[in-house]
Amino acid sequence: MQRTANSKQTPTGRPQAQPTTNTQQARAPPQMIQNMARVTDPKHVPKEIRDQFLKKIHFCSQPYDFNDDTKNVKEKQERSQYLQELFDLLKEPNFVANLVVPHLDLIIEMIEKNIFRPLPILKKTATNGEIGMEDDDQLIDPAWTHLQPVYEYFLQLIVNEQPDVKSLKIFITHSFIQEFLELFDSEEPREREYLKNILHRLYAKLVPRRKMIRKAINDCFYTLIHETYKFNGAAELLDILASIISGFAVPLREEHVIFFKTVIIPLHKVQTCQFYHEQLLRCSMLFLSKDPTLATFLVEGLLRYWPFANSAKEVMFLNELLEVLEVCEISKLEPLIPKLFKRLIKCIAGPHLQVADRAMCFFENDYFLTILKSYKPFTFPLLVPVIAQIADTHWHKVLQESLNALKTILKEIDYQAFDKALNNKDPKYLYIIQDAKNQKKDRQKIEEKWKNLTKQALQKNPNFKEPIVPYSDTHIVGEHNGLNNGNITII
Repeated sequence: MQRTANSKQTPTGRPQAQPTTNTQQARAPPQMIQNMARVTDPKHVPKEIRDQFLKKIHFCSQPYDFNDDTKNVKEKQERSQYLQELFDLLKEPNFVANLVVPHLDLIIEMIEKNIFRPLPILKKTATNGEIGMEDDDQLIDPAWTHLQPVYEYFLQLIVNEQPDVKSLKIFITHSFIQEFLELFDSEEPREREYLKNILHRLYAKLVPRRKMIRKAINDCFYTLIHETYKFNGAAELLDILASIISGFAVPLREEHVIFFKTVIIPLHKVQTCQFYHEQLLRCSMLFLSKDPTLATFLVEGLLRYWPFANSAKEVMFLNELLEVLEVCEISKLEPLIPKLFKRLIKCIAGPHLQVADRAMCFFENDYFLTILKSYKPFTFPLLVPVIAQIADTHWHKVLQESLNALKTILKEIDYQAFDKALNNKDPKYLYIIQDAKNQKKDRQKIEEKWKNLTKQALQKNPNFKEPIVPYSDTHIVGEHNGLNNGNITII
């Protein structure tokens, strides 16, 4: 969205449309504002002004089709003007206390009628008409210009000191919070930003409603984890949770530990995790800063929910895993060592270069090397046979150099353990390492069997057509760039 020279920033950092011409800028304030300015005793608001105020509230509560700019043009313009007048009233504390607060029920009802609605399905529109600019695509909601003043009014109403907790909490009910959270699924990012700021302010102001708000957010995430698998506002809700978590007292209460285990960890398994992973990582690390013993549960969760056939998500998991391991106590990791190193070997020996390269970064970390040394009886039989094999046969030269460097590091740690693991002819773990020549011979034997079966089929049925196999020698590019990368079969 482009910002014009005559726009100003709202308290949320969003531009708010302003009058553009000199005539409009010099326009006298509306009649209600002028009348309010003449009131000598704000505690006794004249009936005429009160009626004008209620009339404007009622008018702004009327529904219009904001998706069609050709309908109700005059009414929409008048509505925008009234909303601006109502917004201006919030700048005067005395009038807020004596005019706005007594009619909070009607104001909240007006806000509900405007923002609680079926969410539209928006289409992406590329900026400047350029092709291939996915990151710059914008989701355009034609109703947003009419909804934004309502959100801004709601935000300033909560920020205002005059509406106290006792007045507001009557209207912030469980059903209100549930409907409000449903709006976070909006595809309009500016709306989600307002929703985040408003909910955060409500949580900060309404202490008696905090537990209810947390529970409603939990339910929202349970739905995402177990039912819908997609929720546009997950990143914004996690932003709010990060602020909440940072305020938790130490030691953590049981309900907060349960939340970490049943919400924060399972959120990693959602297919759309990459859209909120940055905020999720922040929440995870905040929990670990409060209670480092939770780190082993998170490591176990990451290994359990490891992504399949999604290399970008694997890279994110590897980054998080390394960060979390630095918080773990080495003695607590023993049950997870086989799973941890088996996963790292699968990443290193896998076909995706970025995943393999990121997994190799673990061995540049001093704390991780300490873990490796502490559990040599487990780690060396897992690592050494695979690293030694693909260091000679990996298809990428840069990674091949890194693998040879890792071989040297493992030798320096314990030469005898390295040599013993390397010469082990019968690995106890789930890795079968075959020599390239032997594998080729085995493959030829299998191909001969298939050829004989094909001949027999043709003798019985002359119309038999040989099936097309999904692989062949001609599909392999490079000397060692084949299936399972370097002739390593991982079961």
